[in-house]
Amino acid sequence: MKQNLGKIILLVMMATVTLFAGGVNATLDKQEIYKGDTVNLTITAEGDNVKFPMITKIGGAPVLGTSTARHTTIINGNMTQSKSKIYTFAPQKTTQIPPFSVEVDGQVYKTDPLEVKVVKPTASKNGAPFVLELSLDKHNVRVGESVRLDIKFKQKRGVKADKIELSPPNLPNFWVKEIKGSKQSLEGDYIVHTYSYLLFPQKPGDYTIPSVVVNVGVKVQRRGGIGGFNDPFFDDPFFNSFISSIEWKKVFSNEEKLHVDPLPDNLEVYGHFTIKADADKHEVEANKPVNLTITIEGEGNVDDIQKFDLQIPGAVVYADEPKVESGLQNGKYVGKFTQKIAIVADQNYTIPPIEFTYFDSVAEKKVTLKTDPIDITVKGGGKKAAPVQVEASPQLQQALSKNGEENSGKEKVVTKEVESGAKYLYLLAGLILGGALSYFVMTLRLPSEKKTVPIIRQIKKAKSDKDLYTLLLPYAKEGDFIQEVLHKLEENLYKGANHKIDREEIVDYFKEVIGVGESLS
Repeated sequence: MKQNLGKIILLVMMATVTLFAGGVNATLDKQEIYKGDTVNLTITAEGDNVKFPMITKIGGAPVLGTSTARHTTIINGNMTQSKSKIYTFAPQKTTQIPPFSVEVDGQVYKTDPLEVKVVKPTASKNGAPFVLELSLDKHNVRVGESVRLDIKFKQKRGVKADKIELSPPNLPNFWVKEIKGSKQSLEGDYIVHTYSYLLFPQKPGDYTIPSVVVNVGVKVQRRGGIGGFNDPFFDDPFFNSFISSIEWKKVFSNEEKLHVDPLPDNLEVYGHFTIKADADKHEVEANKPVNLTITIEGEGNVDDIQKFDLQIPGAVVYADEPKVESGLQNGKYVGKFTQKIAIVADQNYTIPPIEFTYFDSVAEKKVTLKTDPIDITVKGGGKKAAPVQVEASPQLQQALSKNGEENSGKEKVVTKEVESGAKYLYLLAGLILGGALSYFVMTLRLPSEKKTVPIIRQIKKAKSDKDLYTLLLPYAKEGDFIQEVLHKLEENLYKGANHKIDREEIVDYFKEVIGVGESLS
C-alpha cells in the first residue's frame, strides 16, 4: 500500500511540473479538424498578475466556453507560477487566428498568429475495419412525400469497438422522423447495424444529404511508462488501471443527392386520405354543447395537417388542439388526425362541410375532400328562419318608426298599395306590433345582471369539471381568462391533467369584469 501511495504522489508531481519559458505562448490542441469539431486555444503566461483578453469570437466562430489552469515550474530549486486560459470554439472553415494581447505584471505581450484547417471528411470504404454507409430509397420526390434514409454501420468481425456514438442527421428544411430500433444483420465479413429515418421535405429544391459521422471508441492500455519513460516501475496492473483510456476514431459516410418538386397551389400535405365529421347529437337543449369530431386517416405526412377552425353565425365555437397518431406499417407511414370541436348556440344551426385539400399520391393530382353538412336542432331557443318581408301601410310604418327606431335596420319593410278595407286591419296589426317592439326595446335596456344572474349560482353548484366546462362554453368569447379556464378544464377531462380550478376566482371575474350580480330579481 505504501509503495502504491508513493507512486501516486510521484505521478501527480510529474503531471503538474512543466517547462516553460518566460512571456506568453498560444497553442492549439488540433491543427486540422472536420467541420463541427471543437478546438481548444490555450494562452499561457508566466507572472504574478496576468490579465487575459476577453475573447467572444475567434475567426468568426463564437467561443463556446472558457476554463483556466495554474502550473508550477521548478528549475534548479526555483519555483515559478504560470497561468493558462483555454478558449473552446468550433470553426466552420479554415480559420486564421490573430495575435492576442496579454498583460503580464504591467507589461503587454502578444501571442503568435495560428491557423486551424477544416478539412472535408473522406467516406469510409469496404475493406476498412469500420464502414459507414448512407442511402435513400428514392432520389426524386415531392414536398411532403416521405423518403427513407438508412444509415448502415458496418463492423468487421473480430474488430473490437467499446463505444459507438452515431450523430443523427441534421437536415434543415426537412421534418425527420426516427424509426425506433436498429436492425442487425450480416454482410460478408461485416456485422451491420442499420439505423433508419423518414424524411419529409418541407420546401422544393435540390438537396445534398450530407455525410454523417460515427465515433468509434476503443479502450487501450498505456504500457511502457509515462511521458516516454520505459521503466518496469510503471508497468504493473496498478498503474495500468490509471492510464487506460479510450481512443476515438471518426468514421464518415458518403453523401446523397435528392431533388424535391413543389406541390401545386403551395399545398403542404401529400398522401392518400379519407375524412369524416361526426356530431355526438343532432338535437340539443339551448346553450348546451354539441361535440363535433373530425377524423382524417391515411398514408402520408399526416403530422402536417393544420388545425380546423369553424365559423358558425350565432354560435360559440371552441376548437380543441388536434391529436395525431402515426407510425410505420408495411413500410409505409400512416396516421390518424383527430380534432374535437364544441359548439354552443341558442337557435337552430348547420355545421358547414369540412374541407381538406391535399395532393393525392394515388390520383397524382390536387384533391379536396368534403364532409356533409350537419343540421342541429336547438330546443328551447330561437328558431332560425329566413328574413321576413312585411307588407305595411303608412300607419304601420309610422308605428314602427315611433316604437322601434333602434331596430329599423333589422326588418325589411316593403310598401304596397292595399285595398281600403284592409287599412284598419293593418293599423291594428301595427299597434300590436309596435307595442311588442316597445316591450322588446325596454327589455334590452334592463340591466344585464337580471338575465345572467343564474350563472353565478350555477358555477358554485357545478358538481364536476364537466358541468363547469359546459356552463362556461357559451362565455368563451368573454376574455382570455375564460378561455384559459376552459383550456385547463379540457385538459383535465380529455388529457388526464389535474389543474386546480378556483371557482371563487371565476365568480369574481363574472362580477367584476362581465358585470354579473348574484342577487335574483
